[in-house]
Amino acid sequence: MWSEKDCLLDIFTNLGFKVYTEKILGEIVEISPLEGFLFSSITGAEYMINETGVTMKGRSEVFIHRSVFQEGAYIYTPGLFNRDINGNLLEGNSSFHLLKKYPAVFSGHKYILIETIPTGRSSSIEKVIHNKIKTSSISPENIILFKNFESGASLEPLLEYFACKLFISKGYLVENQVPWFQQSFSMAGNRTGIKLTGGIPDFSAFHSFISNVLSRVGLIGNEGILLNVLPVARNFGLFSRTTPSKTVVNYKYELIIGEVKSSKNGLDQAINQLRKYSSVGLADSLYTIIPDVLDNGIPEFGEIYLDANRININIPKRTVLGNNAFKREDSEWIDNYIKFLLLGNLQFNKIVEMIEIHRKKHFLPKLNHYQSRHLIDMVINTDPMDILNNI
Repeated sequence: MWSEKDCLLDIFTNLGFKVYTEKILGEIVEISPLEGFLFSSITGAEYMINETGVTMKGRSEVFIHRSVFQEGAYIYTPGLFNRDINGNLLEGNSSFHLLKKYPAVFSGHKYILIETIPTGRSSSIEKVIHNKIKTSSISPENIILFKNFESGASLEPLLEYFACKLFISKGYLVENQVPWFQQSFSMAGNRTGIKLTGGIPDFSAFHSFISNVLSRVGLIGNEGILLNVLPVARNFGLFSRTTPSKTVVNYKYELIIGEVKSSKNGLDQAINQLRKYSSVGLADSLYTIIPDVLDNGIPEFGEIYLDANRININIPKRTVLGNNAFKREDSEWIDNYIKFLLLGNLQFNKIVEMIEIHRKKHFLPKLNHYQSRHLIDMVINTDPMDILNNI
């Protein structure tokens, strides 16, 4: 079974990671600080900094839905930035905040410790694992605990991670738990009357106009990047990790969506979800991400699967129809989405200063406190290079 610890270790080896044997902990996967952040952000795996563990998952949330699904509105949610009881904007999970609170996350070798949890056994193992790590040769803050539930509850996030790794290697921007629609959405145009209810894709890989800007500063190129990493890129030195390519790539809107299931038993459900996402007309290609499904039987949907503990992909045999009006709106939304994430690399007082400069430019009064709507107004009217030049 692919989910057994030995198979998982083999998959990590095939991804290019070293499996290291520690006397107390056994076999662990050695990774970089950046890879650790990526892994924790996607799977929810915990840094064993303390007896309860700390995850990086959910710290860069900005929008609940895409504007296409909310009549052009930007529905903001706290995550990257927070709000006080009066709705006033506060610093959230910026690069400065996380570096100050969890400095160990951003330096030193990290190790993934896979702990299998039998069905029916308590999952509250952090304290026991933390005490065990303290007797090993590795500091607890450098161990990332991945709970591998025999019930299969942890497998879908792990598959999301593998899919992200695949498309990062192809130069894409990637994310899991994609902002989509969670409530009823009425289709427009010649499909008026059709209502779609619920659904959040597990995975997406994409490009938009702003990909050209990110390429210019070296954030993407031969390799892509997970969106969760963008707000903390300065902590990993990513703005200077590579020399920007001299090859001009004219990135255009492209959206790839995947639906994850831990086994072929979930194929029908995955197909139903993908049909729902496809009917909106935003995605250019869609995939089932199921380890034991090499052929999902639908020509319009490709497959991402495991074969001999390696990640493989079959591209769709047939293209899907798109809604060009929706794509134009979504491309603009994506560009603004990325600009929000890049703001995470600025000191909070610098962001407030940018809001005030924007308001002064548009003859709006200076306020004692700003809310998310003021931030949104500034971001959608700001060139991404203006943000990058302040980093």
